[in-house]
Amino acid sequence: MRMRWLAAGLAGIAAAMGLALPATGAMLALQDDQLPNLTGAALDQRLDLLASTGTKVTRVDVIWRWVAPTRPAEPTDPGDPAYDWSRYDQMITGLVARDITPMLSYYWTPVWASRSGTPNAAPRVADAAAFAAAIARRYNGTWPKGTGGTLPLVTRIEIWNEPNIATFWYPQCRRQGSQYVLDSARQYSALVAAAYPMVKTVNPGAIVAGGVTGPVGGSVCTGADSSVGTITFAEEMVRQRVPIDAWSMHLYPIGPPLKAYFVPSWRTLPQITRLVDRLKPGAPIYVTETGYHTSYNRYHRYFVTEAQQAAWLDDTMQAANRYPRVKVVMWFNLQDNPFWTGGLLRRDLSQKPAWSRFVARVAGITRPATWAP
Repeated sequence: MRMRWLAAGLAGIAAAMGLALPATGAMLALQDDQLPNLTGAALDQRLDLLASTGTKVTRVDVIWRWVAPTRPAEPTDPGDPAYDWSRYDQMITGLVARDITPMLSYYWTPVWASRSGTPNAAPRVADAAAFAAAIARRYNGTWPKGTGGTLPLVTRIEIWNEPNIATFWYPQCRRQGSQYVLDSARQYSALVAAAYPMVKTVNPGAIVAGGVTGPVGGSVCTGADSSVGTITFAEEMVRQRVPIDAWSMHLYPIGPPLKAYFVPSWRTLPQITRLVDRLKPGAPIYVTETGYHTSYNRYHRYFVTEAQQAAWLDDTMQAANRYPRVKVVMWFNLQDNPFWTGGLLRRDLSQKPAWSRFVARVAGITRPATWAP
């Protein structure tokens, strides 16, 4: 126990002094949610900014309705003329050129792929699974690039984003008689079950991550827009025997990372892993969003000071490293915006204290060879 305290203390001192930390445990990584909004020179400049943090892994939101505004005739063929991959070809090529490994997560349903046509509408399973196959095929390392050569190989693909929250998947519950019953987990399970073999067929080495659950505790189906708890969602996936290679989830603890006790949090992670083991024994855990906000905003009423955010970034990695199954911890986000204030940078691009803490810590983490771009 004393040695653990000593190691933690030395790590904190090293981070504060900007020294390299020993390579151990989970990889710390960073997402920039502004990347999909940019093209051309602006995108290249933003990629340079992301690379300046030293991150070796990032998560990319593939906005399905932007790539496929109209229904493709051959949806599993990324060369179908209905598809527009231009921004993502530039983005993924640019990330790999900067030695950053991209993880791809797709969502936002096109108008043609659901009954309601809204971005958060639950997609028709066949359409959403076919798009996963198109992504996997385009970025399997063999797809020709217009300027010569091939597009990069991407080996980690998440199926959707926070399908247990109505913001990204609607409806969560459906009416059955006079009551509402859980529906999103069952429908999502069908999507993963359909997408998994299609991805593997065209990109055999891809790691398919399922779950991608938002930070929801309990489940009460009182309406179509109810949110579903992480445990409940995972239990339904177990019942449906969904195939996955990795479990992905989001953690936003209310309180210090080492002390927060609600589900989901770092301390309650074993409850999740026990369920994951029933899907795939020993499957790695990807925490593809985490962080702390430094002011009140639309999505998070709980916030901390900038100094706390920096300190708790270190504590987050201490918490993650208690669990060898956790392979990556993705800090969200690079920069604040009006709806999200958990960035390492303020809205004016000035650095918060967490910026230097992140840079120091990520510099001491060695990316495993299996994650290299």
